[in-house]
Amino acid sequence: MFQLGQSPIGDKSCWQASQFIDRQPLYVELGTPELAAIDTIMETVKRQGTPFQDITHAMFSNPDLDETLAGVFSTLMAGRGFAVVRGLPVDRYDTADVERIFWGIGSHFGAGHSQSARGDYMGHVFDETVPGERQSARGYLSRRKLDLHTDLSEIVGLLCVRRAKAGGESVFVSAPAVYNTVLAEHPEFMPVYLRGFPYHRRGEEAPDAEPITPYDIPIFSETQNLFSCFYVRGIFEVGLRALERDLTMLEKEALDYFDDVMNREDICLRIQLEPGDAAFTNNRTVLHARTEFEDWDEPNKKRLLLRLWLKSRQSRPVTDDIHIYRNASGELGIDYQPGQEPATAQYRA
Repeated sequence: MFQLGQSPIGDKSCWQASQFIDRQPLYVELGTPELAAIDTIMETVKRQGTPFQDITHAMFSNPDLDETLAGVFSTLMAGRGFAVVRGLPVDRYDTADVERIFWGIGSHFGAGHSQSARGDYMGHVFDETVPGERQSARGYLSRRKLDLHTDLSEIVGLLCVRRAKAGGESVFVSAPAVYNTVLAEHPEFMPVYLRGFPYHRRGEEAPDAEPITPYDIPIFSETQNLFSCFYVRGIFEVGLRALERDLTMLEKEALDYFDDVMNREDICLRIQLEPGDAAFTNNRTVLHARTEFEDWDEPNKKRLLLRLWLKSRQSRPVTDDIHIYRNASGELGIDYQPGQEPATAQYRA
């Protein structure tokens, strides 16, 4: 039986970038049958005028597509937790229809939920910074480098519609590989990761909710013999700052070491997503990041990725303390809050 903090992880979720010198196994190429199936489905969806958010798994089902996506889902939940679906027809459909396609693909894996206080079920990952102002605390609305982290969902999907002029490379890391390294090299840091830290809700909480979690969110946790990871250093450091609480020497050493392990060349997998590539990750076992990017001046050429936060069709049991937001809706992510905006620059760490 797996014992958190004592037993290593030896299943397929534990991998290193050095295993993928040949990147081809990471990609699931959509061929003529799958693309024809998408076109057939979209004919019906467009004729009926169905908004992306109303598209169900049943509506986006086709025998020539289902088996391929079932294989991706198996990889996410029972394999390495990461795959890139390649060849989505972003060049043949306008953005509204690409949203429908992406949502439909995602419906094979789970149900989408809100990603910010705006209630955006389809995240547009682009730099919305006003010239001369600080970039948003929400990284997906900025162009800055994003450190390795997890999101507030069970599955994360990122579809590249347009690449940046330069940069914007995606990075993926197996959390079990980090855990195993910690266990082997510095087990004395493990109590820090098992206890965790309070997280700031950065102004996107419900009116009657505390601005900072009144509980610590563990970095490593275990429920029903299953390992999970949650880590966003930039958010819990904002919480510590608001609480006027300094890191202890042990905590700082443990966190700096954690960041060092994640960024080792043999562990972190770097991929440049091309237009039509959709990366899906099991957010409980895979961390992700992005390098800083330089964008185009022309609005119609600016970098654009679409993002899905999904509740998996086969949810992984986790401790309730892994959630920053305990939403009134009972959903994952961040409930819509009228009049509130995604975390502003004041919440930057």
